[in-house]
Amino acid sequence: MKAAADPASDTTEPPGLTTVDRYYLAWTTYQTHHGTEPTGQQLSTYLAAHGLHGRNQQPISPANLRRYFLPWRIYDLWTKHRKETPAPSPSDIARECAAHGITAQYNKPITPQHITKLSTDFERRWQALTRHHTNDCPGHLSLPAQPPALTRPHL
Repeated sequence: MKAAADPASDTTEPPGLTTVDRYYLAWTTYQTHHGTEPTGQQLSTYLAAHGLHGRNQQPISPANLRRYFLPWRIYDLWTKHRKETPAPSPSDIARECAAHGITAQYNKPITPQHITKLSTDFERRWQALTRHHTNDCPGHLSLPAQPPALTRPHL
């Protein structure tokens, strides 16, 4: 039987990295090392080479990884605004997406409403990566060699 979570710790403990946050770190690290955004296959191979696997210790499906690329591209723009203000303007970010050629499926423009839907997760990721950067990897957000949360099969 699981122990009940301590409500006090829920309010004081900053969020930790999720599996998707770790994939994001690998995506950004790949870009830093290779100078270009990886394809789903390249990111899957890169993650596997760093000990990050999916079910049954198999490489993570490229299709599974590709579904995160659009939100990560938007998040990268959002972070530039977040460095300047605690509440980035969805309209400003949507305009910047258009200026960078970042579009949704079927070339539809990214709207402020789209950004608003992502903002809660973006802020959570911002806090988690800031904590990760401060506590685990001073000076650089790097991909951990073998994060335990990713080496076990997904449930």
